[in-house]
Amino acid sequence: MLASYREVLRTPGAKRFSAAAFIARLPMAIVMLAIVLYVSDSTGSFAKAGALAAAFQIAAAAGGLVTSRIMDRRGQRATLPALAVVNVAGLLLFVLSPDSLVLQAIGVVVAGAAYPPMSSVVRSRWAAALTDAPDQLRTGFAWESVLDELIFTIGPLITAVMAVQLGYAWPFVVASVLTVTGCLLLAHEHATQPPIQTERHDLGNALRQKAMWRMPLVGAAFGWVFGSYEVTIVAFASDQGMPGWSGLVIGLWAAGSAVGGLWFGSRAWKSSLQRHLIVCTFILGLVLIPAIFVESVQVLAVTTFIAGAAISPGLISTYALVERLAPAVLLTESLTWTNSGMILGYAAGTSLSGLFIDSLGTSVSFILPVLGAWVATLLALGPTLAARATPVIP
Repeated sequence: MLASYREVLRTPGAKRFSAAAFIARLPMAIVMLAIVLYVSDSTGSFAKAGALAAAFQIAAAAGGLVTSRIMDRRGQRATLPALAVVNVAGLLLFVLSPDSLVLQAIGVVVAGAAYPPMSSVVRSRWAAALTDAPDQLRTGFAWESVLDELIFTIGPLITAVMAVQLGYAWPFVVASVLTVTGCLLLAHEHATQPPIQTERHDLGNALRQKAMWRMPLVGAAFGWVFGSYEVTIVAFASDQGMPGWSGLVIGLWAAGSAVGGLWFGSRAWKSSLQRHLIVCTFILGLVLIPAIFVESVQVLAVTTFIAGAAISPGLISTYALVERLAPAVLLTESLTWTNSGMILGYAAGTSLSGLFIDSLGTSVSFILPVLGAWVATLLALGPTLAARATPVIP
């Protein structure tokens, strides 16, 4: 199964740019939890902590659309170091302003808006590196999906240990070092930089490509699944008097996704990307149904691992479809639209699931991720989704 990954990683420069991007995007899994821990410890208010974490997340979603467009036009080599510096400045302002909610809010918004959309950055590198081997692109995307799961498994663990053992500001120090280091290393890999877009275009021009408008909505549906399911896991474990199990269950969710991604990316599929997305999202909805009826955390852990295995194949198909639909010069922006949709969908899923849990209980709340998966299926059923777009002239 690993032979296809070894082959794709032999692509010139692939190991270096993938490793650099891993370093640079690990902070996203650190900073979110670090904000909650830092603010709740210094103020005793989880409401303020949640609001500032949400501000960082929303700023990253919106800012990524602008910064990805800049990267398409000016290149990653010229853009990544500057973004890293601004991101670190925002985090520094946040940490040094514990007594000012306004300054902290400005800090997290600046840091979030300047954080490079690394998932899009590295996938656009894969697309450029595998131009002559498009059949291997799904494997490259699968590799990054597995690394994403690893990042969001170890990132919170690193954050919690550092915050408790060293101090609540330390995760921000480590995140800053990782961001700068990863961005500089990636900028140095100029040979694998995607092509620079020489013609001017308006923000949002990527969405005018044939059927591309549906892809951020598919991303939002996936984000909805993640947010609603993970919050409901925490509530269910708490209701069962086993809150400590929530971290294990969410870890199994990520582990299942990593296994599913490794398997899916290692196979040579003959059917279309659109069919893959339809089948994967429909199956995801099916395997999420058992959680509605479980009565113990142990059983939920098993069903969650199985459901997790259906996540990465759907995400891999989504990113591969974006690559097909978008011209190469708009690829980073196009991928970022999908990522931003995912972030906003996550925020919406977490918010609404909280309301459902408080008023109707966890069993009803577990219905929300099922609906999210099947909304993605309906979006994928649209005609001409798999056709490559004709570039729109600005």
